[in-house]
Amino acid sequence: MNIIALFLGSFICLNLNSCANNSAGLEMKSYNIPQNFMDTTFISKFVNDSIKVDVSLPSNYDSNQNKKFKVIYMTDGYWRREEHSTIHQMSDNKEIDQVIVVGIGYPDDYDFNNIRIRDLIINAGKLYSCIKEEVIPYVERKYRADSNDRTLWGSSYGGYFLIWSFTEHFKQGELFKNYICASAALNPPYKHDDLIKKENEMWNNHKDLPVNLYLTVGGNETKEFIDSYNTITASIKSHNYSNFHFEFEIIPGTDHYSVWKPTLLDGLRKFLKPR
Repeated sequence: MNIIALFLGSFICLNLNSCANNSAGLEMKSYNIPQNFMDTTFISKFVNDSIKVDVSLPSNYDSNQNKKFKVIYMTDGYWRREEHSTIHQMSDNKEIDQVIVVGIGYPDDYDFNNIRIRDLIINAGKLYSCIKEEVIPYVERKYRADSNDRTLWGSSYGGYFLIWSFTEHFKQGELFKNYICASAALNPPYKHDDLIKKENEMWNNHKDLPVNLYLTVGGNETKEFIDSYNTITASIKSHNYSNFHFEFEIIPGTDHYSVWKPTLLDGLRKFLKPR
């Protein structure tokens, strides 16, 4: 890994309080995954590495042969396998629409922390191209996926990638309708100059923004993280896009390692209500 990557990785790890806490998430474990769960691994020509895609289908997929289903794309797919069942249960309980769930990650023996820095922050554009040109076409060729109703979700490093992707909405062909972001690792000392500049450019070129964005941070997170959240939120709020639905929340009683779950589930309830 180059010097920039090493510095950024060390910096972000300090912001998250300790690398030891992060490394605990690397322990291998068995997941409660639905029966209609498939996975595939391919070499991405954009990332130049292996990408693993987990796909699970709604319970009524086979009985609705003429229906196309909304799709949720989740970064850090390995850590989110448990949530496939949770999301489908929400669908069966009619809290949200029936959906296809897609996790985007890496083979199970990878060093997730270091590779996430590379793909979600340093080379966000390459991972986005992988999703746009490889993952989404694969899903939409193989399954009855609604190309007009895609949701992107990410937390921490994935949260940075989420906001980066949001600011690229028009440049990248308006791929996603909904963006759900928890506790984005935004590098507070740099005051988010890169993302704020990109969002300002989007505002200068597009006054109509027909998407939904839900942005959160944990109430028990560090002052630096909450300040970074307030900074990026204020920047987005300052632009009065038409047709733009923006919700932001400091979730009490949660920290960097627990805020992701209520953000994901509440965001889906907000944006994927059954018709």
